[in-house]
Amino acid sequence: MIKLKDILNESTESDRLSKEINKSILKIDDSMSYADFAHAVAKVLKDEYGTHNYIPFIKELKKKL
Repeated sequence: MIKLKDILNESTESDRLSKEINKSILKIDDSMSYADFAHAVAKVLKDEYGTHNYIPFIKELKKKL
């Protein structure tokens, strides 16, 4: 069972992370194309997270969109 405190912690962490990602994008290119952004995210996934996280990441992303 998922606990409310876990959901709130996740939300707080993802909110903080999204703000930092947005700040970084603005520093690099405030009109960054979606293709460049997607390629950069894919590179981070490949280089830092490993193939076992691809499908869970995409599933979670689709749920949030």
